[in-house]
Amino acid sequence: MQNPIEGLPPQIRLQLDALLSDAGKAGDEQARERLAAIWLEKYRLFSAQTAALGMESIDLMEPDDARAAIFLTYSGSLISLGPRRGRDRWLEYASIKLRADVPQLVRGDKVNLLAAAKVDVVASFDGSPLKRSSSLYRIAICPAGISPDEQERRVREATVYLTNGFIKLNRTLTLEGADEVDQFTAKAIINYVARKNGATQILVRGIIEDYLSMIETGMLLGERVSVGKLGSTFLRYQAARKARIVKNLKTGEDLLVNAKAATMVPKFNFSQAVKEKCASVDPTFLSSGDEDEEDDE
Repeated sequence: MQNPIEGLPPQIRLQLDALLSDAGKAGDEQARERLAAIWLEKYRLFSAQTAALGMESIDLMEPDDARAAIFLTYSGSLISLGPRRGRDRWLEYASIKLRADVPQLVRGDKVNLLAAAKVDVVASFDGSPLKRSSSLYRIAICPAGISPDEQERRVREATVYLTNGFIKLNRTLTLEGADEVDQFTAKAIINYVARKNGATQILVRGIIEDYLSMIETGMLLGERVSVGKLGSTFLRYQAARKARIVKNLKTGEDLLVNAKAATMVPKFNFSQAVKEKCASVDPTFLSSGDEDEEDDE
């Protein structure tokens, strides 16, 4: 089997060696191979996600190109550019550290490219806290003819997925401390949303709690409530159930399921778009490869 390091450009190999040195693992060939495999997986995620959203891979982006784009740098950072509206566009830079549940985020709202952005070359920006990037490894851009609002949606969706996907990959490292990250706790999610939108955690927490309370209230009042692109939630009447014996599929032993009175139960219907995305997930990317058994209803 080919050593994953052999599939990486020299610039990326230098980045990996620097990371190992910082972690006190210089000369650890096994850790180096693991880092290389993870970097290749990050590139695969970047390519797959941008392609799934209809974005195109290009080698050069001119300063006057108004389309939204995402840059992947040799250092493994992400730079997202919103569509230019008027004279300016927004920029978000995400530096994904090895031991962080929330990335280092830098954002500017009145940003422009100082010169053409090219693969293998440093990108320069005007009006942004980020003045220069590391060399660009790939550029993905929205195709021509798409509205700015749709470009905005695609880039924001790709950015959230890739940023958190990169963090999840970092968690699989054997380097000390890399597996201690709690990425999708309520605290981590609020922290990420707050940083991404330049808001306080107190404000974001309040907005999220109000949003969830509205969804719950609508459901309890008998409404089918949309939960954005995820799907919808609602109440359903569940008839009374008699006690019965079922088989434990893992052990083969008989289990008694107690009788249940008739009641209203919460339900959630996932959207077709979410179902299609789930069907395309590579099982090896998940933390557990165990098959899930269907609920016994």
